[in-house]
Amino acid sequence: MNKFFTPKYQKKLTFLFFLIFFISGIFVVKDYGVSSDEYSSRIKGFVTLNYLGEIVSKEYTKKIKKDKNIPDIKNYEQKIYGVVFEAPASFLEIIFKIKDKKNQFILRHYLNFLVFFIGVVFFYKILKLRFENWFVPLIGSIILVLSPRIFANSFYNNKDLVFLSFFIISSFYAIKFINNQNFKNSLYFSIFAALAIDVRILGILIPILVFFINNVKNLFQKCFKEKFFLNLSNLFLVFLFVIIFWPYLWESPVNNFIFAFKGMANFEIETFNLFFSKIINAKNVPWYFIPIWILITTPILYVILFLSGLYLMIYYFFQNKILNLDKNNYIDIFFISSLSAPLIAVVLFNSTLYNGWRQMYFVYPSIIFISSICINYFFNLKSILIKKILLSVLILYSFNVLLWIIKNHPHQYVYFNETINKKNLENKFDLDYWGLSYKENFEYILNNDKKEKIKIFNLSHNKLFYALLAIDENSRERFIVVDNINDADYVFNNFYMKKLNYGPETLQNFKLINEILVDNFSINSLYKKINF
Repeated sequence: MNKFFTPKYQKKLTFLFFLIFFISGIFVVKDYGVSSDEYSSRIKGFVTLNYLGEIVSKEYTKKIKKDKNIPDIKNYEQKIYGVVFEAPASFLEIIFKIKDKKNQFILRHYLNFLVFFIGVVFFYKILKLRFENWFVPLIGSIILVLSPRIFANSFYNNKDLVFLSFFIISSFYAIKFINNQNFKNSLYFSIFAALAIDVRILGILIPILVFFINNVKNLFQKCFKEKFFLNLSNLFLVFLFVIIFWPYLWESPVNNFIFAFKGMANFEIETFNLFFSKIINAKNVPWYFIPIWILITTPILYVILFLSGLYLMIYYFFQNKILNLDKNNYIDIFFISSLSAPLIAVVLFNSTLYNGWRQMYFVYPSIIFISSICINYFFNLKSILIKKILLSVLILYSFNVLLWIIKNHPHQYVYFNETINKKNLENKFDLDYWGLSYKENFEYILNNDKKEKIKIFNLSHNKLFYALLAIDENSRERFIVVDNINDADYVFNNFYMKKLNYGPETLQNFKLINEILVDNFSINSLYKKINF
């Protein structure tokens, strides 16, 4: 056992994990469908490119704009969103001359995964800074990857998972700056904090936390005056880079930033959540909405590790006393604040929350960080037996999660842990809210129906237009979306916000021919018209 923990194996095992993770990710990218949000995200990228092109090359931009029907940024209602991911993705689409919609979104899925992969590398580096060994950072990174919902979203969620990844990267440089307050660390942190903000404006939380933690630390260490200007100037640097990376802000940085911030803070959307079989308005969710979603969709061992790590973190904090905190305590404060501040904020401000807890995915690395404190505690015990038991439990449970991910691929986004009864789960919670499962049933029809034109109807809320972008152009043209169920050859139902004016009797002329099942509950049912 002692030989296993020697530094000799550090680089080999770490490199092997990241190699397997990268190759596996690249190999399965094409298996995922196109989410309902990706189409508008792609347009956002071209709106920004159009804006930049008007400055650099008007004639070329005019042609691109005409071909792709791109609106002007001033008239575009989603201009308040940052485009750090979307604009480069759209630019690559032009460079590589990708025409088919399916390939355009596959490109974005590759980029999405690449950003997450880099985020996991930086998460390993964060844990390395905190724990100064290799075992805990490696286990923590494995846990982050083997979190089914996070894993699935890493391929297509260009909002929440890209933000999670940039949150991790900026957190690494935040820790570097907290540990050593100099201009170099301030500069690096400013750049990556700005990138996080330009993905989602909620990233502003990071520089605010760092400013507060640094000043408290300096106050206790009696160097507040000497370093206050550096920390204050860091906020200005962050805002400067936010402007540089967000073209929408160029014309009027302060006013446009305030407009974007207000727009996000008062985001209006008329939608509902299915939560424990009750339909609740997204604008009025209960305070426990996010904690419960995290609890029931995170592998249960990770939850236990988190609660144990949280206890140990609080114990260490009071053990060192507030006036005698070391650098690890300040790192812990950063992550407990990164977790608690957003959770408290959504309750205090009665934030609009929908689609499970995807808008809060960025707090998940903080949960895993705190879990790692528990792993580190057992790792540092002298008892070899306890280390063997811990390692065995972690390996067996992680392997079990891995098997679940493989078995239910590519639908890991509907994972629920053992605390939930899976019977009739489609009537208890929102499952495939982005319509990713349609891709598999489209392929089922294409493999079994040779008709030139196929009429389809959807019983659920999702628009089939977006889901069809996951298949190639020739196959896409075979499908005709109809408005009347009686005209359809096939009917889909993914149970998300089912159309209320259609009851069981509407399917009397159809028979169930295929179901996509996860843990024996259905996430997409396909019906075919009965020929009399």
